[in-house]
Amino acid sequence: MSSPISGIFRPVARRKLPSGIIRRLTFAFAVAVALYHIVALGIWHAPVDLHSVVHLFSILILTLLVFSYSGKESARLPVVDIILVLLALAVGVYFLLNLDTLMQRDLVITPLSGVEIAAAVLMLLLLFEAARRAVSLPFVIIIFAFLLLMYLGPYLPGIWKNPGLSFTEILDTTVWARLQGIWGIPLRMSATFIVLFFVFGKLMQYAGLGDLIISLCQALAGGARGGPAKVAVVGSAFMGSVTGGPATNMIITGSFTIPMMKQIGYKPYYAGAVEAAASTGASIVPPIMTGIVFIMAELTGTPFARIMILAIIPAFFYYLCLLLQVHYQAIILGIAGSGERINFSQLWDKLKKQGHLLIPLVVLIVLLLAGYYPVTAVIWAMLAVPLAAALRKETRMGLKQIAKALGEAVQDLAWVAPVCALSGIIIVALFQTGLGSAFSHLVSLSAGNSLLLLAVMGGVACIVLGTGVPPTAAYLMTVLIVAPLMVKAGLPVLVAHFFSLYYANLAFITPPIAIGAIVAAGIAGASFWRIGFTAVRLAVVGFIIPVVFVYRPALLLFGSPVEIIWALVASTILVFCLASALEGWMVKRLNIFERLLLVAAGIALIPPNLLVNAGAVILAGLILLWQLRKHAT
Repeated sequence: MSSPISGIFRPVARRKLPSGIIRRLTFAFAVAVALYHIVALGIWHAPVDLHSVVHLFSILILTLLVFSYSGKESARLPVVDIILVLLALAVGVYFLLNLDTLMQRDLVITPLSGVEIAAAVLMLLLLFEAARRAVSLPFVIIIFAFLLLMYLGPYLPGIWKNPGLSFTEILDTTVWARLQGIWGIPLRMSATFIVLFFVFGKLMQYAGLGDLIISLCQALAGGARGGPAKVAVVGSAFMGSVTGGPATNMIITGSFTIPMMKQIGYKPYYAGAVEAAASTGASIVPPIMTGIVFIMAELTGTPFARIMILAIIPAFFYYLCLLLQVHYQAIILGIAGSGERINFSQLWDKLKKQGHLLIPLVVLIVLLLAGYYPVTAVIWAMLAVPLAAALRKETRMGLKQIAKALGEAVQDLAWVAPVCALSGIIIVALFQTGLGSAFSHLVSLSAGNSLLLLAVMGGVACIVLGTGVPPTAAYLMTVLIVAPLMVKAGLPVLVAHFFSLYYANLAFITPPIAIGAIVAAGIAGASFWRIGFTAVRLAVVGFIIPVVFVYRPALLLFGSPVEIIWALVASTILVFCLASALEGWMVKRLNIFERLLLVAAGIALIPPNLLVNAGAVILAGLILLWQLRKHAT
């Protein structure tokens, strides 16, 4: 990997645990943790405080076991990690024994004892180390900066100055305050919805859903021009709907699609960028959306099923633009494809053999749309996975496969649980110090009454705040700062949240700290910088669509049927204009003047102005006619 920053910003390597008792104990512990969550949420209905503590410390221990201390892959468990695991276990037991103290601090605020201070400090240090290992250093630095902002409040300049909090007050509000700080909404979402959906996604993966999706995509697009790239785009969209996030999605599909794209003629950096952009869409594709959908539902008070339905339309446009760009690039590179039509007989055979694996996904979606609580829906869907797989001998899951799925699912939570816990500190800092209001005031003052400036500055703020940070944490940071401004400007709450979601998510592939580009560069063996900037170009509609939300809430089904239909038509034309302009192809190669005109036409379709929109459509139509005329001659 060529990027000089990759060593700092990439997640620390997962450890290859040594064979023997340590590996067996770690695996058994991981399976036990998964089973505990299923029982605690589906049968026992564990008290929220008890469950949050067990969830956080069990995942914390697994993180310290599964991720190595150094940046190099390790096949041993060093003494320092054993000590950290024992410390995490001790602190976890301490908090479990002092649950009454944690719960009573809602009613009676008493000074922290020396032991309580020590436990809080040790917990924060362990969380910082776990996040550094599983996520990367920038996120840890950002959280530490928020702690400093609370402590140094009286010494900050201008509008950033605030009364601040003392050292013990910071520990009190972030660690010892019930249902806030590290025990707030983000961790509760991780401990309930997210963990169960991770287990469901991993069970589906082990049942063979990934193979089914890739096979279906290959049957549909494998023989087309640039087939492997289209398989990467469509496959990542479907895999993203059930996997835990863009990094997971990239590893699952990228290891298969990137070499195929390189083999047929795509340049390595372009192949890596396609997969990075396609996998980043995992956070915007329902039903899981990297777990962000559950947090959005909680913050907005909106039913999960409604958010899932609203997410479909913008996600469709995101992947449509990607498909068009890889198609045009294949034409430019002269990648002809096999010329095979869609093999419907092969498609039908595949569905007959493995189509039953889609039953759990259908069960999940039907129950969610019927209004069932997400926890109930996903538990029934989980139970349906081995039952559906048992319908055919070839896909039947044994106990070993199920156990592996359970164990790996909770290990993957190392990327989420510590992040969710530490994200609660951001919420405390923004509200306790008034920094959120100060930042919002600064953006509002700069934007004035201009909706365009507000959208642009809000988008920039989201990307900056989301730099080097996982999508879940990035969404939380940005939505608390940017969304209130948009609601104040008169936009629906869900539009403001979707705006923040898109820009926070795209920070994952935006240089200079593009974690998605770093992962893709490792698989593709290409330059991090070229992959990063190319991925941004490929994902350009993801940067434009949130601005369309602002001007056309109808794209998220807010408005009359006529407004919704016109928003869909305008967005479709916008996508075709941008894809053609960026790749330099429509019917024939476009010159620079034609490309600039198409960009102008696309931008003119953003505001719902009938005269401007009509001019944009006419301009795009004239360019198309000119291209057809040149093609005919």
